[in-house]
Amino acid sequence: MIAQAAERRELFARSGLALALAAAAALLGIGAVTSPALALAVALGLVFVAVAFSNLAAGVALFTVITFFDRIPGVDNAGLTGVKAAGAVLAAAWLVSLLGERGHAARVVQSHALLAALAVVFTSLAFASALWAADVGVAGANAFRLIQGVLLFAIVLTAVHTRRHVVWIVWAYMTGAFLTAVVGLAGASSAEEIDPYASSDRLAGRIGDPNELAAILVPALAFVVFGLVVFRTPLARWLLAAYGIVFALALFRTESRGGLVALAVLLVAVAALSGSLRARALGAVLVVVALGLGYYSLVAPPETLSRVTEFAAGGGTGRLDLWGIALDMSGDHPALGVGAGNFQVEEPAYATRSTTLLRPDLVVDTPKVAHNTYLHVLAELGWIGLALLLALVVASLAHAWRAVRSFERTGLRDLEMLARGIVVGTLGMLAAFAFISAQYEKQLWLLLGLAASLSTVARTGGDEESPSP
Repeated sequence: MIAQAAERRELFARSGLALALAAAAALLGIGAVTSPALALAVALGLVFVAVAFSNLAAGVALFTVITFFDRIPGVDNAGLTGVKAAGAVLAAAWLVSLLGERGHAARVVQSHALLAALAVVFTSLAFASALWAADVGVAGANAFRLIQGVLLFAIVLTAVHTRRHVVWIVWAYMTGAFLTAVVGLAGASSAEEIDPYASSDRLAGRIGDPNELAAILVPALAFVVFGLVVFRTPLARWLLAAYGIVFALALFRTESRGGLVALAVLLVAVAALSGSLRARALGAVLVVVALGLGYYSLVAPPETLSRVTEFAAGGGTGRLDLWGIALDMSGDHPALGVGAGNFQVEEPAYATRSTTLLRPDLVVDTPKVAHNTYLHVLAELGWIGLALLLALVVASLAHAWRAVRSFERTGLRDLEMLARGIVVGTLGMLAAFAFISAQYEKQLWLLLGLAASLSTVARTGGDEESPSP
């Protein structure tokens, strides 16, 4: 009876969706006459709706590409954007899928009970921080941003359970990174669109920030390195080669210190975690490093080289000033922090406590984020919040590493290499996040969800059929 009721609910939901799509198609035909551009956007939206509700994993893959265009320079992102609308559709599709696959969802939650508990406690702490935050509205708004990321984590975790799903999302991630890097390299977006005082030569892509672009390019590079072993068709290899060249060039054009640190961490992770692929993977990463050395030594102007080698508190974003304030703030509020989103609210008051600030304008006039994900969370949610976030990260990567070992034992070499690439790429991105405040970034929660879902793929043996409810 319960199964029949679930089937009736799913049928009702899908019937309603079909009627809604039919009505939208009729309106689309009318709208195309008056506004072709709007009609095209609506048509693409309808395609995404149809894909997300028919195959959640495919919807996640499409959404992965969309996330790379989240913050387009010059566009007001405070209201309803295409990315937010797509996220709402994906969440609705996820809820519908849960109605039809209750058994699968229950198994996923049971096998990831620790992750589920950590996610619930972490988001609950963020919402509860409004009780002690100086600005309650800011705390609530940022807690809501955080829960959106954790929700994406949950969607990916429950949607991915076959090899095909992993392949889709890996390719989607690389494609999204490629598109945003190409847009930036073509000159359509630069750092000066975000900061008029920044060097116009720094590449930002459609992400809108050079440091954030560098952070999301590092996992894409890892996927290319391991993908060259997994994907053997000529077309796939040519695509991967093109992607790799663009990623490397774009990474160095960002002139991001965080990106270079992440690349170094990637090199170490490849040496330690690539298994039988170690020699080839190290060779590929060393080629990227050699290209970087050549670029900074022979092509880049002297000011570019000095920018990435000289680390002063008074330059650029004044990171050392901001890091010191974050530590001071944490010392005053060690356990629970100052409240979600309240770092910038409290920040100006700390300027009077330090006489060594070289960029006080970034603290008082235009308060900036901490430019370090871990210090930012520490300042806003205290040691408890930071511990919860790090536990989520470690637990997700632990699931992925157990999956690597399982794939290795069962001889599923392609899945093993994909899983190693996801672990290595995520580690590189986490290293880059020591230079930006990225706790709300969709790519973070997407990759953590993908890493955690690998244990589900390992249990199914990578079968292409969805697990029965």
